[in-house]
Amino acid sequence: MTTGIPMTAADLRTDLSYEIVSIANTPLLVRMMEMGILPGKQIRLFKKAPFKGPMAFLIDGNIIALRIEEAALIQLKEV
Repeated sequence: MTTGIPMTAADLRTDLSYEIVSIANTPLLVRMMEMGILPGKQIRLFKKAPFKGPMAFLIDGNIIALRIEEAALIQLKEV
């Protein structure tokens, strides 16, 4: 998506692969990095709960579930 608007993991709606560019500097930063959410890693939306519920992502063969607010902290670019 080349709209000039930064894309976050909360915006994903398809099974396309994206690359993690950065993670916002919040108290969750260290925890997310410990879970394997790191810049340069490939990320793909696995499942999304209805009504702005949790989202499950596939990163390095692991399924990681995040709240939509947490997913919004992860900046992405298309691969």
